Amino acid sequence: MKVTSQYDICEDDPCEDDPCALCDDTVDCESDSNMDFMDTDMDGDTTDETYYPFPSKIFALLYILVKEMGVKTPSLGAVKRFKLPGTKPTVRHVNKEGVPFYTIPLATSIEQFLGRSDIAEALVRFPVHTQDRFTEMFHGRRWCTDERYFTPMVVLNDGTHIFVRDCISFHHPLTGTTKGMVVKFFQQEHSTDVFVELDMLLNLEQFKYFVPGTEAVYMDSDSCILFDTTVELSISHILGHADPPGCIAKWIPPSHFHRLDFQETIEYLAPHPLKDKADGKPVVMLPLVLFADDTSGNRSKKWHKFESWYFKLAGLPHGIGTKLENIHFVCSSDRVSALEMAEPIVEELIKLENDGIEVYDAYFNTVVLVIAPVICIVADNPMASVLLNHLHGRANKYCRFCTVDRNEDPTIVCSKRTRETALQQMAEISSLRTEQAKAEMRTHYGVHENDNPLLFLPTDIYKMFPFEALHTLPLGPAKHLLREEMPLLSKGQKAEILARLKAFHTSGFSVKLYGNVCYYYQSFCGRDFKAWVQMALFIIGPYLNDGELAVWKSFCKVFQIAYSKFFAPSLSDEWRCLCQTFVNTVKQHMPHLLQKQKVHLMLHLVECMHDFGPTSAFNAERFELFNSKVRAYNVFSNRLSSSRDIAQHFAAIQHLRYVCQAHLFSDNERCALGLQRLFSSSFVQHTLCGIAYKELYSDKGIYQPGTPRKVSTCTALFSLPLCVSLRSQTTNLETLQTCEPSYDILLSDVSTTDIVVHYKAIISQESCLINCGDYIELCSNYQQFTYGLLMAVFKTSSGAVLCLLQGFKPLCSADGDQRHNKYDCPLLELTRSVFTVPSESVRRGVN
Repeated sequence: MKVTSQYDICEDDPCEDDPCALCDDTVDCESDSNMDFMDTDMDGDTTDETYYPFPSKIFALLYILVKEMGVKTPSLGAVKRFKLPGTKPTVRHVNKEGVPFYTIPLATSIEQFLGRSDIAEALVRFPVHTQDRFTEMFHGRRWCTDERYFTPMVVLNDGTHIFVRDCISFHHPLTGTTKGMVVKFFQQEHSTDVFVELDMLLNLEQFKYFVPGTEAVYMDSDSCILFDTTVELSISHILGHADPPGCIAKWIPPSHFHRLDFQETIEYLAPHPLKDKADGKPVVMLPLVLFADDTSGNRSKKWHKFESWYFKLAGLPHGIGTKLENIHFVCSSDRVSALEMAEPIVEELIKLENDGIEVYDAYFNTVVLVIAPVICIVADNPMASVLLNHLHGRANKYCRFCTVDRNEDPTIVCSKRTRETALQQMAEISSLRTEQAKAEMRTHYGVHENDNPLLFLPTDIYKMFPFEALHTLPLGPAKHLLREEMPLLSKGQKAEILARLKAFHTSGFSVKLYGNVCYYYQSFCGRDFKAWVQMALFIIGPYLNDGELAVWKSFCKVFQIAYSKFFAPSLSDEWRCLCQTFVNTVKQHMPHLLQKQKVHLMLHLVECMHDFGPTSAFNAERFELFNSKVRAYNVFSNRLSSSRDIAQHFAAIQHLRYVCQAHLFSDNERCALGLQRLFSSSFVQHTLCGIAYKELYSDKGIYQPGTPRKVSTCTALFSLPLCVSLRSQTTNLETLQTCEPSYDILLSDVSTTDIVVHYKAIISQESCLINCGDYIELCSNYQQFTYGLLMAVFKTSSGAVLCLLQGFKPLCSADGDQRHNKYDCPLLELTRSVFTVPSESVRRGVN
């Protein structure tokens, strides 16, 4: 495909006579702020300069290119008309009032996901069975027990496709070659192998291995006994397809047989419905996580409300799925509600689940049939109520999970809400003639009768909205308790609190509290409350009465399990008791808080974690961060058709990112190597991650991992936390020997006359500021020590940035086993070993 023809130079193009014409409608030639990124890219100069007599640097560059060097630039029209191969347009929809909104089809984003080799390789395609530790959504009960999320087939090494409900032969250690009926495929934790669960179809001789002494029964040569126990084994034991038995007798312990009749046999041997639909292609099950939210279209975050839909793949591990580049935009509008925009989304979701789509999969390197059901919908509490036809959090029946009444006993869990009961209640409300009667019935049931397309999804939506931790915990009881206690403190107590807060060690916190907390606490956001809860008992505990202290203690325990990195089913009863204890403690000491919806919602926390894994698998925090991208595109649009502009921006960026990462597009083509290099710059990469062009004023504001901060220049001999001095006679820096902290450390390539730059902080791999004196975690390639104390950061005359660390080692018991605390966290002890590592090896700060 030739694309150079679209760059043909227009001889009459005003760009040849007017260098500024190229910049029209794209950049402001009167300001350097839009092109500051070029300073760093070209010469690294960060000083302020003028370009007199030219008005700006970009103007000067274009003048040199066009006038002096005779370079013919493409016309602005040619650039605007150019269409990137494979680009799919956004889709226009209208609501009932005729207001348009634009969506990016889910199928387009799914095609881009599976076409990326990194995503295709990392994607978990089967439910993962664990012993007693859920860390991802694919470990949860919903994915592992609901058949609509099971991948129905595997591809053996010889290319054979084995589907669920296929009759196969496999090798069994007792019975040898045995027939079986495939029930499901799954994986096990810490293993890449795929396993199969089978119903064993045994002949009489094989059956006697499992039930010795069985009385002889008459069986045809093509008949089998359906054993009552399934077997699990690796798919490597599968020998291939087998002929289905003509007659099946089901064994019922202890000694009975039930011969299946003709209809029962046909139903049992019926092939999987996707087998014919796949037509020889592999089938991939791709559960989706949807997110709906409202956000401000202005930087003030106060006006111009936009409602939006995004989604991600539930099968991606947490560290990959939560990256902003792996959260895809669906639609947004300031004139159409999220519920109205859900109508075309639901139509596409039904097709994706029932019919599927055929796309290229980089893992199989072929076209596959993708089935994409929705496994959960994430939303904050107000939005979840809207999408569930629930009244709101201020209604008498304020819980969207159950039918509890705030005026009765909010400390219990009542009957669960379901789609069937909701539809019956909505029909009953609609049948009433007077508005007063409808209002009374809405209050009685806690639902309203408005049209809701989500009710037509194949899955019960009341089982798809999990507990939302961010808006229920930090922005729930944590906010209520802090705002109740702080005004009751005296001026002297507030001064003591500020002193306590200043002395509190927060090196392991991703967010730190600054300023006068006693004054600014009403302006806290979610991350501030998360940091506050972790230190509240140490900071404000001495100023609370016994009842308030009991509430805080019980809440901190709930907060701990809610933000745990894992969920253990064996601890579910214990964790439910902790949640129930918190609600009961609130009822006893602060009963007015029971009127708050979020206090009661704690009773549903453990159930949601059992279904979907830890809250990190379905929290809204990364989606909330994605809201800033929507806001940025609206701020820099002309505001005439915001829904179209935002959707087109995201469609272009998502496709451009996909193409420039050298993935297949448009008839198995890849972008050229030069384009890959061009798009490897930090400016372009940040743009492709969704940051608006005019927000990227300069690379100077970007904190790259491994970058030292808080500089102070000194000579070679300078004071470090453990009295370390620098001398010239040394060993190699990379193999610095272990020594006592009180000794002098001899560093190579540094003489007493060298200028050594000493820093007080470093930027970690997770882009957080780590100060000297903080505890850190190193990258996995440093096996001797994983954790350490950051003592100093310095740069040698050769330009190498090094970190001086004191190492930690695991604390072991007398028998050599590593010790853990009651929360299953490994215990570490500080050693006397001091060593240096490159600055890029600092992964993150820890407690």
